[in-house]
Amino acid sequence: MSHRPKPVRDHYTESLAVNSKNLGRQLSAESVPREEIQRILDSISRLYLAETEKIVRECEKDMMALERVPNPLRLFVDSIAQVKSAVSPAASELMKRYVSAWEDWM
Repeated sequence: MSHRPKPVRDHYTESLAVNSKNLGRQLSAESVPREEIQRILDSISRLYLAETEKIVRECEKDMMALERVPNPLRLFVDSIAQVKSAVSPAASELMKRYVSAWEDWM
């Protein structure tokens, strides 16, 4: 019985779901309104999924491309950084800390 690796798209979309849920909880804990949280997560998802499709296409051509593309967490953090300027001060501050914490860790 041969083990078949999980598709690249699945790795990225599963990571997006987990990270979005965590970020949503943190934004909620900072009293960011639910509607704004949803807008933020939708914006992040749009950016993230567009990049994921590029990554998937690249990896379909050359599996070694995985070594050159951002990992799922890096892509999520980069997506947050792109949307944090168009949000409320409370959300922006939390997202700034979130990005900073992950960048320090990565």
